[in-house]
Parts: sequence; C-alpha cells; structure tokens
Amino acid sequence: MTGQSQNTHDTIPASISALMAGAIHQTHVAVIVMDVRGRFIYANNAFSALTGLDRRTLLKRSIYDLCRDQPASRGAIESALKTLRRKSSCDGEVLLYNRDHHPIWGGFSVTKVRDDAGKLWLVATVTDITYGKLYESLQQKVLEALIQDKALSDILTLICLEAEELLPGITMSIQRIDEDGRIRPLAGPQLPDSYKQALNGVPIGPSVGSCGTSAYRGEPVLVNDIATDPLWKGYTQLVAPMGFNACWSTPVKNKCGRVAGTFAFYSHSAITLTPFMQSMVDICTRLCALAFEKRDYEDRLQFLAHHDALTALPNRTFFQRRLSEEAIRARRRKSALALHVIDLDRFKEVNDTLGHPVGDDVLKIVARTLIEHSSKTDVIARLGGDEFMLLQTGVKSAEDARLRAEHLIHAVRNAIMDHVPLTAGMVSASLGYALYPQDAANIDLLIRHADMALYRAKSEGRNRACAFDASMADAVNHRRRLEHDLRDAMTNGASGLSLAYQPQLRLSDQTVLGFEALLRWNHPQFGAIAPDIFIPIAEEAGLIVPLGEWILKEACTTAATWDMPLTIAVNLSPLQIFDGDLAHHVHDILIRTGLAPSRLELEVTEGVLIQNTDRALHILRRLKMLGVSIAMDDFGTGYSSLSYLQIFPFDKIKIDRAFISDLERNGHAKAIVRAVIGLGHAIGVPVLAEGVETESQLEILRSNGCDEAQGFLIGRPMPQASIASYLSLWAHPASTSLSQTPQKMSRA
Repeated sequence: MTGQSQNTHDTIPASISALMAGAIHQTHVAVIVMDVRGRFIYANNAFSALTGLDRRTLLKRSIYDLCRDQPASRGAIESALKTLRRKSSCDGEVLLYNRDHHPIWGGFSVTKVRDDAGKLWLVATVTDITYGKLYESLQQKVLEALIQDKALSDILTLICLEAEELLPGITMSIQRIDEDGRIRPLAGPQLPDSYKQALNGVPIGPSVGSCGTSAYRGEPVLVNDIATDPLWKGYTQLVAPMGFNACWSTPVKNKCGRVAGTFAFYSHSAITLTPFMQSMVDICTRLCALAFEKRDYEDRLQFLAHHDALTALPNRTFFQRRLSEEAIRARRRKSALALHVIDLDRFKEVNDTLGHPVGDDVLKIVARTLIEHSSKTDVIARLGGDEFMLLQTGVKSAEDARLRAEHLIHAVRNAIMDHVPLTAGMVSASLGYALYPQDAANIDLLIRHADMALYRAKSEGRNRACAFDASMADAVNHRRRLEHDLRDAMTNGASGLSLAYQPQLRLSDQTVLGFEALLRWNHPQFGAIAPDIFIPIAEEAGLIVPLGEWILKEACTTAATWDMPLTIAVNLSPLQIFDGDLAHHVHDILIRTGLAPSRLELEVTEGVLIQNTDRALHILRRLKMLGVSIAMDDFGTGYSSLSYLQIFPFDKIKIDRAFISDLERNGHAKAIVRAVIGLGHAIGVPVLAEGVETESQLEILRSNGCDEAQGFLIGRPMPQASIASYLSLWAHPASTSLSQTPQKMSRA
C-alpha cells in the first residue's frame, strides 16, 4: 500500500454513485470514499468545505496529501488501514491541514464496503474536532503554567506564542483594563516595547484604536485599514513603523460581565474571519479569562490579607508596617507624626437597635470620611470593630495635630448624621492622639500612648479629642495595679470587698421596704475605691461575673438574717446575665441561704435587652418563674426603655438619678419624671426614684404620686451592722424627720 497520488483511478460503480448523489452529497456530515491506498474517489460538499479544497482538486489527491508530511498524522492513517485488514470498521483521530495550511483535527469512522463487482472501498465520515483539540492542548499548557504559579505576563505570552504558531502571519497581543478603564499591556512577544509603553495608561473610549474601542463597546472590533479608519485616528503613527494594516480586537470579560481585558490579532494584510480564526478567538478568550480570574483571586487574597473587607482600609498588620516605615522616614527627615486613634461612641447600640447592615453603613461612612479629610501621605486603617487609626504625616506642631483631631471628630459625626439619620443622637466619635517622637520614642509606645489618650477622651464624656500627656501613663499604671489587686482580692476570699446597704422607702406611709446591696472596696494601700472606678476595671478584666456571684450570695445571706421580711435588691451586669445558667445559680443561692424568692429583687438595665433581646427575655422569664422580682434600672437613659416595658412584665421601674438631680430647676426633668410615674401607674408597675437628696425633691415626687424613693435623704449606704439601728429610727415613722435621718445614720 502506498500513499502516492495517481491521476487515473478506478471508477465507482453506478449503484454506489447513485446512492452518494442522492443522500450523501448534501449532508452536513463530511463524507469521503477512498480506495484501499487512501486515494480520494469521492468527497461530499461538507468535506470540501472542511478542507477549503474543491471536489475536483480533492479527487486528484490522497488522504496523505493533507497531512503535510506530519509523521504522527501519517502514522494514524497507516494504523487505521492496517486495522481494516482485520476488521470491517475502525475509528480514530487524524491531524490534517486545509488550503490555508491551518490545522484541522478530524475524528473519523471508516467502514469497508464492497460493490457489486466485489471491489473493496473505504467509506469514512469525518468530524471537525479542531476546536476541542486546540483548546485541550493550549488549556493544558496554560493550566500547567497556572499550577506552577508563573507570572500572569508569562502565561499570557504563552497564549500569544501558541496562537501565532497556529495562525501564520498573525501577531498577537493581550491587554488588561484596570479599574480606571485604562489599557495596561501585559503580553505581545512580537511587538516592540516602545509600542506597548505608548499604549500603557491610555483610557478606553469610542475611538481608541481596535483594543480601546473593543473594551469600551464590550464587543469585537475589526479594522482592515488602520491608516484610514477613524477608530485609529491619532494612533496610526504608533503602529505605522510595524507595517500592520489590520487589527482584530476582542474583549475578555469576567464572570460579572465586566471587560477585564482585550486581545488583538495584528496583520500586515486584511484579516478574513475564518471559522478557524474564530475558534482561536474563542479559545484565547476563555484562557485569558481564566488567567485573569486566577490573578484576580490571588490579588483579592493578597488584598484581604492586608485590608479590611468591609471598608477596604488597611488592616492592623499593614498599618503597623506602614507606621514603622513612616517613623523611619520621619527620623531621617527630622519631622513629626501624629497617631490618631478613633473609636465610635455607643456604636453597639446601632447594631443592636437598628441592625448590623446599618452598622456596616456607619463604618463605611467613617472610612470614607477619614479618607476625604486626610492628605495623600497620611495612612488610615480599620483595626476591627469600630476602631480606626489615622497616621498624620508631616506634623509641624502640636497645634497642627490638635486641629486635625478636632476636625476629624466633627467630620465623622456630621457625616454619620447626614447619611444615616436614624442614628441621630446615638453615635459620635472619641479620639486620642500622641506625637512621634515627642510623646514616644518607639512605635509600640506611640500606640499605647494614643490609646491612653482615647481612654481619657471616653472617660471625660466621649465625643471629643484628647491629646496624650505624661499623667495618663501614671493613670494607666494605677489602673493596672488596681486590676491586679482586685484579682488578688477575689482569689483571697474577697479580701477588702464588702457590701453596703442603701434603704428604699415607700412614700405613702414612710415604711422601709428593703435595701439595695452596693459593692465597696477598701484597698489596703489606697483606701476606699469608688465603684465607678473599679467596676469598669472588673468588667474589662473579666472579673465581673465571679464578682457578681459573690455579691448575690453575700446579699442573700445577709438578708436571710434580718428579722423583718425586707427585700434585697441586687444589680446584675449584662455579662453576668449571659454567662452560664443564671437562673440555676440564683435558685441554688436561694436554697442555700434560705431567702424567700419574693424578697429578692434583681435590677437590670435596658442594655441587657439590647445585647440579645430574645435570649435576655428567656433568662428573665426563667428568673421570674423562681418567684423573684425584676426591676428596670436607670429608666429613661436609653433609647428603647418604653418598648421593653411592653415586651416584658417588669415588677418595678427605677427613675435614673440624673432626672432627680435636675428636678427642682429643670422643667423638662420634672415633666419626664411625671410622665414616667404616670406610665408606671397606667401599667400597674410601682416607680422608685433614685438619688433623692433634698426634701424639695421628695415633695415633688410625692405630689406626683411616686411610689418609692432611695437616696441620701432616705439613708446613705450602710454596713450590715448599722441596719438594725437604722430600722429602729423608723419604728414610729410619723415622728421621724427625713432631713435628720441621713445625719444620724452618717454617725452610726
């Protein structure tokens, strides 16, 4: 068997010719008939279209002539013919070349057929699998490059070189379109660097050559006369030295449909859009998109490693690195830096009452505001939660830093109120700042000092900026000492800790109803430490839960020893309520101490309900099932007090002392107190006023129908040993003067 073409062939019997003419000739499936040597005897229109050769030309050739002396292709044909010696049919794949010398991968199925005269013919159907084979081959190479983590430009260059090898006379280039809509050439191995540099940064538009226009339109653009086409006006001088006359550019889109890049075919002659070229376009589009997607994913991971996902600001790690770099630069230039630490006030209330989506909006607004009010050299970061940092560079004086701090505080608050009006009155910002190198010799110390200044701003009322000064370090050290000593006191049987009991009076008959247990700490070195100092320390140090358990147990133990069935009120912190099984713990204490549940009153603030309303309500209902009373403390200081009265049956409302202190001189305070008392009566809940210190305050409360009172006028907090003496003064309440009672008890 030979592969040589011959000019004379045996003729096909009439019977077979008739069948071909009728059924096979017009089918879309490529069909050929060969003799046993592989010479074409017949080819239908579909095969002619596949090869680009007319039927007359084909009948002068053999299948070997379409292999272009490719050993692999000839080997595939030889193997098929050998198989047909033993079998009646066989299948396989073969690489052929069309009239334009473009490769065609064909999947074939060959069957032996004998005519009436007994002569053997080979009838084959051929399917064009070029696209799949090319894509598979090029994809494998690209995937290997991706797995090897090669640079994006190297992967795109590989695509260009492979395409150029399959498309003689074509020069390929690939560009990326950045977020600003500018061209960034990434690959073009056959294009001069000067051309790629000239395109770098050019904005896409309706008339920016083939590539810029294709990216702008989001569709392919073919130009076959660059010199005269208006799309290339202004860019012809760039391409003229290379002699290109045609350019076909196609956009590469990501999963969201946004144009991520383009690739282009340049040619010295007009480009004819053949099916093979279109296949190459499809393949290159897919692979370019895959390469872009991988790089985008890697860039995203890299970004998230150094930036906050919500605000896109640098995170703590990135910020600290930049801070160190700027400190080195400042030392070299002998300039100063100001580190501003910004924390939102009452931000948790936004999340709890308005929802986390609103909270996220607030955080994004803060980020945008800080960017808008910073210079190009400043560095901004979100450290997590609602804490931000801004590093002010090029600081000329302490006044320069102060002005920036004040400006930031006002800008943040105004921006939040303008864009999220629902937060009006809820959110402000506190800021602390420290100077480098004036306030700190190193970065770690600078951060600590700025944090100290922030803490001072918070403790002085929030919504303000505070500069670091040396006294703050002493205050922080003192606070750390107190935390250490408080922890020691708890581990040594509550050494130095004690309870004081403040009486609560029923106003209708001046009868003492019970006492509120208040924690006191007598420090071995510093003496009496105020609760508003050590309670926040206990909360931050994680001591408030065991401390609360000790208070509850001590108070119930003491109350159980009283001769009279007076109530004992105990404050519960939010952390205490949500830690463990509080109802079980309270039940256990009541059993151990023998105190009747009806004598225990647990006080909670609305902050408990704000944190987790459903869980808090569940816990409070379980407590009520034990028979204890639940009072809402500090009523009126939050934003949702009224709504919580509706969803939970409190046993008492306690008006915050802030309203009582203004009762005599502030008409608004008096109106609020009157309204709260009326509300309590309307829903059948007694109202207690805290912080009553004068007869005038008491008289106003009594005249407005207030049920109970507590404060220095009624009695100061006292030790357990003084309770019996105090109660003896009220054995005959009609003869007791309230104005004298505090004085008597203060000497008790």
